[in-house]
Amino acid sequence: MQTSPQDKSWQDEARRVANAIRTRALEHTIKNNGGYLSQAASSAEILATLYTHVMKLGPSISPQIPEPFLGVPAIGNTRYTTGAGYNGPKGADYDRFIVSAVHYAVVIYTALVETGRMAPEGLAQFNQDGSSVEMIGAEHSPGHEVTAGSLGQAISQAAGIAFARKKRHESGRVWVFMSDGEFQIGQVWEAFQTLAFHHLDNIGVYVDVNGQQCDGKMDTVMNIEPLQQKLEAFGARVVRVDAHDVDALAAPADLVPDGRPLVVLAYSNPCQGFPILEARRPKLHYIRFNDNSEKTQYQTLLNQMQTHETPNKVEILTQVHAKNLVRWAKDKPEVLVLSGDLTSSVEANLFKDAYPDRFLSMGIAEQNMLSFAGGLAREGFTPFLHTFAVFLYRRPLDQLAMSVCYPNLPVRLIGFLPGITTPGGATHQATDDIAILRTLPNMTILECGDATDVESVLDVAQSVTGPVYVRMLRGEIPRLFPQSEPMKLGQARVLGTGSDVTLLSSGICTEEALRAAGALRGRGVEVQHLHISTHKPFNDQLVLDALRRSRNGVITMENHTIVGGLGTAVAEMMVEHGISKRLVRLGLQDTYAHGASRSFLMRKYGLDALALVQAVQSLLGRPLKISEEDLQVVRIEAVHSAAKVEAL
Repeated sequence: MQTSPQDKSWQDEARRVANAIRTRALEHTIKNNGGYLSQAASSAEILATLYTHVMKLGPSISPQIPEPFLGVPAIGNTRYTTGAGYNGPKGADYDRFIVSAVHYAVVIYTALVETGRMAPEGLAQFNQDGSSVEMIGAEHSPGHEVTAGSLGQAISQAAGIAFARKKRHESGRVWVFMSDGEFQIGQVWEAFQTLAFHHLDNIGVYVDVNGQQCDGKMDTVMNIEPLQQKLEAFGARVVRVDAHDVDALAAPADLVPDGRPLVVLAYSNPCQGFPILEARRPKLHYIRFNDNSEKTQYQTLLNQMQTHETPNKVEILTQVHAKNLVRWAKDKPEVLVLSGDLTSSVEANLFKDAYPDRFLSMGIAEQNMLSFAGGLAREGFTPFLHTFAVFLYRRPLDQLAMSVCYPNLPVRLIGFLPGITTPGGATHQATDDIAILRTLPNMTILECGDATDVESVLDVAQSVTGPVYVRMLRGEIPRLFPQSEPMKLGQARVLGTGSDVTLLSSGICTEEALRAAGALRGRGVEVQHLHISTHKPFNDQLVLDALRRSRNGVITMENHTIVGGLGTAVAEMMVEHGISKRLVRLGLQDTYAHGASRSFLMRKYGLDALALVQAVQSLLGRPLKISEEDLQVVRIEAVHSAAKVEAL
């Protein structure tokens, strides 16, 4: 497998390439007044992972700027060549790459550019008369080795290549990139029958399963599911992965061949990285702008992508808690970690590997786990319970109250998927946890808003003598606050000063609030912005002073129901101290949420930057004329993230 430069991991490079593929594809679409944009959205990580890590390829032996079309294969055409040279020389130890989904050609070309195999000027030749950089890739197009025809033929050709390589005892493998729509073609199934019969385990097939085809959603045109079971029935070795998780994409390639062809079903989002595409569902196959206004919207998105590698140019970290927990607990033998059958999903896996004698898997038995933890705490241990937040308080509430809170024991509850950070729906969304746990005597409640909070929350929790509940973040987390300024118990972070409006935000809502900060300042609005990380006790003098200072009112912003959470705590403080000002509470309005992406749910339930702008307008009693385009670019958190083992 290929390796990236020593100063960065291959995962970092793969993600960079994937983001750059999307940016170039969007730029190309705008320049050409149309293009295959959803294909770049869904397959960027697949191609990036293949080129940066999975495939063992030599350096390109083709011109950086592709030569003009040299004519079709024919007797006497000695100059004819395929585009395979961009994937390096043929050799017994090198892998071969076969592109079956030829309508993804622009994604292949951008992948070549971003991995240094083709110059950007090559992409500029796309679909130009006399160019080999064709709109629908042919075997003479860069990165292509065979002519795949009208889909469905490449897999059979790849099977023949794999058979020949096995006959020659070559160690190199054959990798194929397909689209899911090709499984509606009979020849594809004939090919898999052949692959299995001849035990061609030197072939690996990556499939972009985005559920879309020309006529719309695949399950309304000609459904191919259950695809995994069908392929297995045809003798394939099948692995289902998240198409936007580079680690998950790479893992199947490390499986020891077992006589079966390998198929990686990479389930993807055809709007990944391009939320603007959502409005076009279900017709996503080819983007053609309806008018100049729509084109301008896409140009605005491109400007944001080119200007900001990440929103506010903040650092994005992965598995922060997993790594921090191992470091932090190294010299603390009294710390035990308990998991409720979700070890990797709640970032306890590294601790398990590092300190197996201090890790306990308690299974799907949260009531027992809570009381068991109480017993451990009575004997001098400090148990850190790891599971999804709803399973720490909703199922075992009585055990939490009686076995932990009543005796005031130092049990640490590390709750993941707070609020609407999960697409798992109401059964997995802890949207009322603060409200319920505030009622338990002796309980301390903390919430993380960024990587710095995550890295410092363990010290804060350990400083408390009784039980502590932490709303923890996982996966890809921004660093919004300096590492030199760790979380402090009972003390808010001051993120902005002013007296027009006081804003109190917590958790993931702080990142959204910061998106709006620049636009509000640009309209002359002074916002006193405090980030809240301690929900109980709630007696911070900084908060009280900020509430008193506001001229026009107070806004709370929380990833939680407005009943019993931050908004309620602020209302109680205002009433108790005689602060008579208007209060606007942004959060779930006494409702359950449903399963969808974080960005979608935050927009739907009014927890995003634009909702904050509207709330400020309401308090000021005047329009600010701020649109989504005026806000800092949103950081789209992939449902299927490279930093999470599952999408929940």
